[in-house]
This record gives sequence, structure tokens and C-alpha cells, in this order.
Amino acid sequence: MAAEWTDDNTRIITELFAEQVRMGNRPNTHLTPNAYEEVVKQFTIRTGLEYKRDQLKNKWDKLKNDYNIFKKLSLRETGGGWDYERNTVKQDDEWWKKAKKEIKGIGKFRNHGLRNEENLKVMFEDITTDAINVDNIHDCDLEDIEAPTTPTDVGASASTIKRLGKFVHEKSKKPKTAQVMQEQITRIGDIAEKSRSTFESFIKNDDATSVTSVMNEVIACSAIEGSDEHFIATELFVKREAREMFLHMSVASRLGWLHRKYDNKYPKKMVSYALCCRNYLLTFLKHLLLFGL
Repeated sequence: MAAEWTDDNTRIITELFAEQVRMGNRPNTHLTPNAYEEVVKQFTIRTGLEYKRDQLKNKWDKLKNDYNIFKKLSLRETGGGWDYERNTVKQDDEWWKKAKKEIKGIGKFRNHGLRNEENLKVMFEDITTDAINVDNIHDCDLEDIEAPTTPTDVGASASTIKRLGKFVHEKSKKPKTAQVMQEQITRIGDIAEKSRSTFESFIKNDDATSVTSVMNEVIACSAIEGSDEHFIATELFVKREAREMFLHMSVASRLGWLHRKYDNKYPKKMVSYALCCRNYLLTFLKHLLLFGL
């Protein structure tokens, strides 16, 4: 489905984007893949609209472009002052006519300033750049659509592509080094995020498998569940070094090793056993004396 970015939908998506940035999920110029998936999920919950990840990435680029344009407008303002009610420049028609020629897209801010500015500042203030690849942005807001001003624009077909509600001639499109670098940085960030997730998953699986494998070996060496040897194994083998030591031993020596480990940690049982043996021996000697043996 085509994305429809109303004022409410745009406010919600900027809130979700800004929340992910505050959480540290924007390692470069875009959010991480997992962060985009979370935004997709939360946006659907809040609006009922099921937009795809690419549509949200297009909106991210569109918002970034708007933020850059508005910053240029703020820096360009001279003489006329600032309209704080509308959050935009106070200037006459001649000033705006000249500004539109010099800064593409600035005209949208003549009647009102940048909406959701605080959220956009969180998203882009430290990564803003003029090199936004608008050729990859296909969704557009209705306010961005401008009617053709010349007959040649109306009749354009084979040599013209419609982007962001405007006609861009193929001949006027020029590759930009900064755009290419931005795309490469984004790809590197995505790869790094996937690699980190894969590594963490591998470590978790490796630990779980090792514990399971070693405890199976404990039972295999006759340390059945409920025995002292099995109990001490559950305490020892939470540590990788102990598991590796146990696996390095011969199978015949493992049960005795576990028994000694238990006795070393719980010596009271040995003392109790010794006392029991002593009492038994004394009783036996008394019987011998009693019968004159």
C-alpha cells in the first residue's frame, strides 16, 4: 500500500524515530535493522497502518531533507526578522522568489515552519548533510506536490521521472560522491549490526550446548540425579573452566573427582561419617568385653 503521511502520522513516526535514536539505535545515518522493525511494529499499533520498512526509510530521508532545508532557511534569514507564531521567516514576495531559486524546496516553509522540529533535531542534528539521495525517495506528502509551470513539463514523458511530486529530467541528474559514501556507510552499519547479532546468538548457543553436553557426561559416569556427585556438578559447571577440566579427564576418573570435590566443599558430612564409624567401633568393643571375648 502507498504511504499516506498526514500530519498525525508524521508526528507519530518522528516520535518513534526519535525514541530509537535516544536509545542509541542509530549507529550512522540510519537506524539499525532491528530498530526499523520495532518502529514498523509500534507505528502499526498506533495508527493501524502496515507500512513496510523501505517506506519508513524513505520517510526518514524525506524528513532529513526537510530538516536540512529548514536549517538553511534559518541561516539565510536577514532583515525581515522571524515570525515566531508561524515559526518561519518574515519576508516579502521578492525575497521568497529569490530564495526558491537558490534553495530547492524552501517554498514549503513560507506559510509555516518545520513541524515536529524537536523530534527532528534529535534525529538529525548531529548528522545533517546536504547530500540526501532524493532519487531513492518515492513517497511524497501532498504539500510537496507542485503543478508544472510550463507546457514542456506537462508533456514530458520518456525523458522525465516524477520524484517527490516534481518532474526531474534524466539529464539533470548527477551522481554525488557524498551520496555514494552515505549509502556505503549505511550498508556497513547494517552489516555490523547483523554480525553482532549473529555473534551474540552463537555465544549463547555455545554456552547452552556446553552445559547440556557436560551434564550428560556427568550422568554417563554414574553420577545419577540426586547423588552428591550430581549435586556438586550442578554447582561447578556453571563455569566454563570447570566444564573444560571435566571433559579433559578420562571417563574412569570423573566420578571420583566429583566425589572429592563434594567432600572438599562439604566436609561436615565426612566428620559425621567418621563419628558414626567411631561409635559403631566402640559399641562393638563393648560387646566383646561384655562377653569376655
